[in-house]
Amino acid sequence: MSMAVSELRLGPMPGRQQGQGAPVLLVHGALADARMWSAHQIHLAARWNTLAVTLRYFGTEAWPDDGPPFGLATHLDDLVQAIDAWGQGPVHLVAWSYSAHAALYMARHHATRLRSVFVYEPGFPTYLQEPEALARFQADAQLMYGPLAEAVLRSDLAAATRILMDASGQSPGYFDRQPAERRAVQLDNAHTLPRIMSQTPPLPLSATDLAAITLPVCIAQGGDTRPVFGEVASAAARAVPQARHLVVPQATHMWPDEAPQAFCEALEAFWRSAYPSGA
Repeated sequence: MSMAVSELRLGPMPGRQQGQGAPVLLVHGALADARMWSAHQIHLAARWNTLAVTLRYFGTEAWPDDGPPFGLATHLDDLVQAIDAWGQGPVHLVAWSYSAHAALYMARHHATRLRSVFVYEPGFPTYLQEPEALARFQADAQLMYGPLAEAVLRSDLAAATRILMDASGQSPGYFDRQPAERRAVQLDNAHTLPRIMSQTPPLPLSATDLAAITLPVCIAQGGDTRPVFGEVASAAARAVPQARHLVVPQATHMWPDEAPQAFCEALEAFWRSAYPSGA
């Protein structure tokens, strides 16, 4: 089997295809692009046909300023177009953080394009209903995003990147301790931070919407993750009746980047449980 990586263009988005087998679409979060999935694709390539895409306005290519607005509605449309253009039939959709909200929305409204959905720590609380949980989310969101917004406002995107990564990794100096290749991808995507901080409203997705999902779904979160991520993930797991809720011991929001092999093992375990006779 060839382990070669093929560069593709699916609708407006560039992508990196590797492997063979049932199709898997990998979608990154903030301060990332298709490159963040390189190690994951190597782990999966023997058994799965993986496609990692770079969402519109992310990555290193020049995007025109007169395109559609930055936000989940635009990225959802692009992902639907990418699945159709790929032509592999329904896909196993894997999404982290920013893009996970669009993945759950797709599971509700575009289910025929999907075999399953695996999301790690979605970030938008549109279905978070419990007042105490919402209060914990809001307090932590202010702690995390207040300093980030200040750095973006003064156009110090390098500082904003460090603030966001230290907050996501839940440790001062987390950004600087990462491997050089991860820091490079994050800095290459620092230009997206002003768009992220002024994006269009999130896709409307309620607990009632999540309860209507019938696809195999796994909601994963770190056992030590901060409330701004953990409360949302837990709410999603409560709302989707048949969802598998995976809590990774001692993990934070950065687990997919920190432990590619373990992340892929979790994916494959979920897919085997969802399709015992073959995915």
